[in-house]
Amino acid sequence: MIRMLYLVGIGLKPQHITLEAIEAVRGCVQIFLEDYTSEYSTGYSKELTKIFEKDIIRLGRREIEEGFISALLSANKNNIALLVFGNPLTATTHLQILLDAKENGIKVSVLPGISITNTIAETGLDEYKFGRIVTICYHLEGYEPESFYDQILENQKIGLHTLCLLDIKKDEKPQRIMNCIEAIDVLEKIFKKRNEKSNNNKSDFEYIALIGMASERQKIVFGENKIREFKEIIHIYPQSLIVLGKTNEKEKEALEKLNK
Repeated sequence: MIRMLYLVGIGLKPQHITLEAIEAVRGCVQIFLEDYTSEYSTGYSKELTKIFEKDIIRLGRREIEEGFISALLSANKNNIALLVFGNPLTATTHLQILLDAKENGIKVSVLPGISITNTIAETGLDEYKFGRIVTICYHLEGYEPESFYDQILENQKIGLHTLCLLDIKKDEKPQRIMNCIEAIDVLEKIFKKRNEKSNNNKSDFEYIALIGMASERQKIVFGENKIREFKEIIHIYPQSLIVLGKTNEKEKEALEKLNK
């Protein structure tokens, strides 16, 4: 029997898990869940345990980045699985796991899952017109990154939309999960900082909020004012933000009719 590590995407909700993934994971001795890059919009512990018929060990950032090599080495003797929300290779951490496995002669099988990138067309925007994805980070004392803002501007220059993933800090107490209003505030703060000598007090970015996508509470909200008025925004997670590029006529029609 082949001994290997299964790197498994578990989508945006338990119903997204493929039959291939279920069969593979049920045959594993140990199942780990990477629990810091995202989460389901609803509870998942009982559902996942029921689906895979095994107990699941949750791992944080440090345990994945520093301590997972020991689990990799055990894959030489036993099949193990690492479950990842969405699609397993979206985060660079998981690519590093592939590299570590290769270096240690461990076989790996990657089982794809549904990602937030598979839902963006529901907004009415053309999937082919999205540029490089960015992650908007919290601004903390002594740490105020702006590289994501620069990439949004680069996408804007060529008319492309930007999907913005939002910061999650699960290793902190209390945990923090960024919502779309907080993300917009970070972008507007950077704009004001860079244009403090001009008369422009606000950027001309247009926004779409993706809230709890694929869940029963899913909401797509177009327009900053509507996003700020959406009362449930601090209760439904995870969230992502789209900064619009140049829209064509079909996109404009879809934005108007689909996101009222």
